[in-house]
Amino acid sequence: VLKKVAWGPIISSLESREKEINDALNAAAVAKADAEKATSDYEKIKQEAQGEAQKILSEAKSVKEKMVSDAVLEAKTKAEAETTSALEAIAAEKAKAVKEIKKAAVDLSIKAASKLIEKNLDSSDNRKLVSDTIDKVGQA
Repeated sequence: VLKKVAWGPIISSLESREKEINDALNAAAVAKADAEKATSDYEKIKQEAQGEAQKILSEAKSVKEKMVSDAVLEAKTKAEAETTSALEAIAAEKAKAVKEIKKAAVDLSIKAASKLIEKNLDSSDNRKLVSDTIDKVGQA
């Protein structure tokens, strides 16, 4: 009697429980596969992001180096232009000073010649006057 009455529902209950366990195991396997795929996708995205970050850093470094190089070149060019300008100004001032010295020497020579003519000095006096005039030109 027990076999007829109880055995059927027990077997049915065990089969139902077995199906639930198998379904749970299948769901766990699917969840594990999904988690592994998500982990794989994450690693792939992470590597791509790291590669992109490295590329951006490399480009930024190149841009920085170019900017520094351009700034150095610009500063060097500007310094050379200012040096050239200063040298030209110095040369102009030197030429002006030489011109003024020559003018002063000519004026001094004319004065000396005028004094010679006025005094009508002898030869030794003429030499002394010319020597004094040359000394004055050398001091100026």
